[in-house]
Amino acid sequence: MPNRIPLDPKLPKTFDATPNDTRSKQQLDAWWDRPYGITLSDGRIEVRCLNGGAWDRSTYLGVAENYDAACALAEAKQAEWLKFRERPSVCLDAEQVLVIRQSQRPDEEPKELGTFPTAEAANDYLCANFPET
Repeated sequence: MPNRIPLDPKLPKTFDATPNDTRSKQQLDAWWDRPYGITLSDGRIEVRCLNGGAWDRSTYLGVAENYDAACALAEAKQAEWLKFRERPSVCLDAEQVLVIRQSQRPDEEPKELGTFPTAEAANDYLCANFPET
């Protein structure tokens, strides 16, 4: 059974009009990567999550016909997003190539996984250590 999500939670004022990098630690701790549902006028449930998919509001994950379907949708879409967000990426920095993992929250820094003299060396590292990307 999928994890149960909060339904129609009381969200902070301007929750969907606040840049993620200006949110308080308390708000990030309470809502980051935690999907929730909002009941629509027709009884369906819109599933959303504050997860970095948008820079200034929660991310729309979809609409479900009922609560159980909303919970399943939240679990599947959030897992898909986390897999994408955790993928390493390559950055060019002066005369070196960095492989980094983007920050997972607005109050965290990106993580440097490796520094390489060439893009080819960085690609070799990615292929050896992250073959699924």
